[in-house]
Amino acid sequence: MYAEVMIATNTFFNYTVLAFANKIGWIENKKRYLFLSALVAGIISVTFSHPIITIFLSFFLMIGIAFGRKRTQIVKAIALTLLTSLFAGGLLTAIAPFYSTSSNIFMLTNFALIVIGGLYFLTKNVLHIHIGQTEREFVYSSTLKLFDQTKELNLFIDSGNVCKEPLSNDPVHFVASEVMKDMLPESLFETILNWEFDKKVGMDTIPKQFTSKLRLIPIATVQQEKTWVIGLKYDEWIVNEQALPQGYIVMTKLRDKFPHGAEGILHSSSYYHLKKRSVG
Repeated sequence: MYAEVMIATNTFFNYTVLAFANKIGWIENKKRYLFLSALVAGIISVTFSHPIITIFLSFFLMIGIAFGRKRTQIVKAIALTLLTSLFAGGLLTAIAPFYSTSSNIFMLTNFALIVIGGLYFLTKNVLHIHIGQTEREFVYSSTLKLFDQTKELNLFIDSGNVCKEPLSNDPVHFVASEVMKDMLPESLFETILNWEFDKKVGMDTIPKQFTSKLRLIPIATVQQEKTWVIGLKYDEWIVNEQALPQGYIVMTKLRDKFPHGAEGILHSSSYYHLKKRSVG
């Protein structure tokens, strides 16, 4: 039983480290390879007793399985994995004395939460700093396809836009209503533009033939009050010659507040998506 617990603990730690390197380096490898890599390294770490050989063997096997398909980024993957391991290992070493009298289950649970929280905080801050430093590079030309209409739009990626559709977790983008007018059927455009949230009515006022492409999206107002708006599912959106993942558009009347003369603001995740594609 002890061996199984140690393998599970090592696998969890390895996967957390690999997931961080995958995220922060825009490597975008599939999670199943990360998990398989973490499991193999965890088994080796517990099975073999020679510490030095085990460390090198498990590390390079872990890197090979996790990122072997991304050979052009293998050096980056090694550097980021080492950095993350040192950060997480140092963090656990620093807090370990506080758990000297705790049970193993309690200690491992806390270690897991602390490592995840620490790496999540580091990820958010590193990416936010990187975005802040290059913010003026985030104006892109794009081609939007919706309701069999195509339109060219200039867009800005807003690091503060983290709005998502709650059921699918798809990103939500904001586009000025004036540039959407000639893309939507007139009845739908006017209905959405004049629609106000009423939980008793919902989307009952929307023409039935359009409801399959619409979702209610929760947003916070300037006064930090929660309300709901209508999001439109786009057919295709090409930004910088790359297709954005599936998502929704919310029309807004506040075009004058968009930076750099943009006609819309993209979800913050669009930056990671475009960056991954450019280096992949």
